[in-house]
Amino acid sequence: MMPRYDDTSPETIKKQIVFATIVLVGTVFMLNFFVPNADLILAERIFQASVAATVVVVYWPDAKAAWRSESPERGDYLIVGVTLGWCATFCQAIFSVVFRLAGMPLWFTNIDANSLWILMSAISGIMHIVAPGAVDGVVPRRNRIVLGLGMGVAVMGICIVLWTRPDISTYLEACRFFLEDTASWFLGLLDRAAAGAWSWFA
Repeated sequence: MMPRYDDTSPETIKKQIVFATIVLVGTVFMLNFFVPNADLILAERIFQASVAATVVVVYWPDAKAAWRSESPERGDYLIVGVTLGWCATFCQAIFSVVFRLAGMPLWFTNIDANSLWILMSAISGIMHIVAPGAVDGVVPRRNRIVLGLGMGVAVMGICIVLWTRPDISTYLEACRFFLEDTASWFLGLLDRAAAGAWSWFA
């Protein structure tokens, strides 16, 4: 039975989220059999940009008030973090749409503006981590440890990648069929599974 949209109980909200997820994932999965990946991803990016813009518009007044607050509370950190994160998502989605519509020029992947929304996303994550400490002024020890470890892994990863410049093209090419046409790979997997099961009874 479908959940009532006007019922705000926790159980109903959870059901609505699960239902929406199943509908979206199921729709994309079915379309993947009939629509070329390039067109499907372009449509998904446009949908993503629209949802992100909606979130930013809804949260913007509260985010502005939270930013100006002289004594921010736990929710203020989360509101600003959510707004920044979805701003970054909107920018990334629009970037992808423009990139695909322009014929995917390689130089466009290295424009300076990329750094802006990448850092916005990172700052948003940090604000989500420190938010629990906004009430008593002290970020929980566990969160501080995780944040420190995360920053350490980030710095180490940056140093390793920039120093070694690993060539992963061989590995990527090996996964190309699966990544490029997952639907065909899935159907092939089903065919092989069915053939294997049939051989047991043949």
